[in-house]
Amino acid sequence: MPLDLTIIIPCHNDAPHLERLLPRIAALGLARQLIVVDDGSDQPLVARDLQQASGLAAEQITLLRQNPPHGAGVARNIALPHVTSPHLLFLDADDLPTRELRDLCAALPHATPFDFCLFQHHDSRMERDHLWGQMPFDQAFWTQANLGTGGLQPVTSKAAQQLVQTANYPWNKIYRSDFLRDNDIRCSDTLVHNDIALHWQSFLQADRILASDHIGVVHFVAANGQRLTNRLGRERLRIFEPLEQVARDIAQSTAAYQLAFFSFAPRVLLWAHGTLQPELQPELRHKAQDFLRRHLAPQLRHELQQQRPPGWAEAQALFDF
Repeated sequence: MPLDLTIIIPCHNDAPHLERLLPRIAALGLARQLIVVDDGSDQPLVARDLQQASGLAAEQITLLRQNPPHGAGVARNIALPHVTSPHLLFLDADDLPTRELRDLCAALPHATPFDFCLFQHHDSRMERDHLWGQMPFDQAFWTQANLGTGGLQPVTSKAAQQLVQTANYPWNKIYRSDFLRDNDIRCSDTLVHNDIALHWQSFLQADRILASDHIGVVHFVAANGQRLTNRLGRERLRIFEPLEQVARDIAQSTAAYQLAFFSFAPRVLLWAHGTLQPELQPELRHKAQDFLRRHLAPQLRHELQQQRPPGWAEAQALFDF
């Protein structure tokens, strides 16, 4: 029996990629329901066009629209109440699922019940070196978690503390729909960095996590940086909203993810600083310094200083914390 799955797809001015994605989903037989959220596209999407492009029945496709655009995070959130299946998957309009994702969906109904299943992906940047798979940084965390090979496996608490540090993507997890709803796990409403809260809250709240080394999705990184999320201005300063939320929740619930989160946070702030308009960089440095000084307890700071995770020295020098 195949997995009963809904796929949620936000789309902003990207109808050509969407029309490439929908037939692939149909050909692989992945989902009973597709929810496409038109995030204020200049040329609104039309349900009949999506049906014709996909070859799916009209009742399988739900088209929602928000205008003006609020970003992929809000788009995903407004789709959640419309999900009718026990499981869901988020995809971006320019992603492509693989046959391995179909194999994973066939295996999951026979696996241990789970809150979400994390799977591997192919990053288009790897093609510069004629390689297939995740970026080395992400793959290293899978290796450290002893999950580099072996198919579908349950994730221990120790392994989860490695996997949570992988890139905070929304489309590399198959979720139990009620797990997200019951725990009020959502994307933040920020235009950029809206997937940080979704990713970390998933790990914080889950009782049962599975992981699969199946490469389930091909993720394309736009060379020209023209996506709505590729903003270099003040929108990027809202990164502190999801970071504050996760820091508070970790402090109030469990210390298990503290070291992982404060290995991640300086690194993502360092990356955000490098992508920001130069005139805004001093403000980000000031906010980062305040955030890290408030949340980093002395013992935790000492542990991180001993471990020196990737980017730690550079972030410490730049943000002076």
